[in-house]
Amino acid sequence: MSAVLIEVRDVQRSFDEGRVQALRGADFTIEEGEFAAIVGPSGCGKSTLLQLLGALDEPSEGEILFRGKSLLEIPDLCRFRAQTIGFVFQSFHLLPTLTALENVQIPMFEMPWSAAERRRRATELLKSVGLGERLHHLPPKMSGGERQRVAIARSLANEPQLLLADEPTGNLDSANAKRVMEHLQSIHQQRGMTMVVVTHDWNIANFADRVIRILDGRIISDNRT
Repeated sequence: MSAVLIEVRDVQRSFDEGRVQALRGADFTIEEGEFAAIVGPSGCGKSTLLQLLGALDEPSEGEILFRGKSLLEIPDLCRFRAQTIGFVFQSFHLLPTLTALENVQIPMFEMPWSAAERRRRATELLKSVGLGERLHHLPPKMSGGERQRVAIARSLANEPQLLLADEPTGNLDSANAKRVMEHLQSIHQQRGMTMVVVTHDWNIANFADRVIRILDGRIISDNRT
């Protein structure tokens, strides 16, 4: 049996002085090497949950543990995120004046690697997502699907233990969405990387090995395929 990577213990998250309940007692674990999808309609709390898993926010009640240690006990969460977690967002968040190769190298400045090593690693990552011919292209000159694949390559730059993707296909057409998810699935299979994807689209959720369904801030089903 795989080791538990993340443990979510009765997590609640409220806003507006408690008047808005985004999460109402989420409770589950994510094992190392799992590919899980959190699926539900807009406003159900799934993106809030992903932000909590990524240490971008804190629960109002309950706690989240990473390898058995509460995130609240980690003294430098910025360093923890930089070295442990890769993020893929719906809106890509690429710098438009930097090439694909340069964008992928940005997180690497947290690591003790030379310029040549950063360039080599970034080149390999872009080739791994099918962009070996687009290394020196600027994001405005790339399609939405290509930009998201650059973002995926960037999320892997520091060899994270966990990849979190928030609606990674939300700005893409169906063909590019399928291609992006196939790349994520391939990365999971080849690297054994733990992945959690948030989506409202069941076609996207079905790429995962496990589907956690959330509605009105509560987990209403949790199924492994």
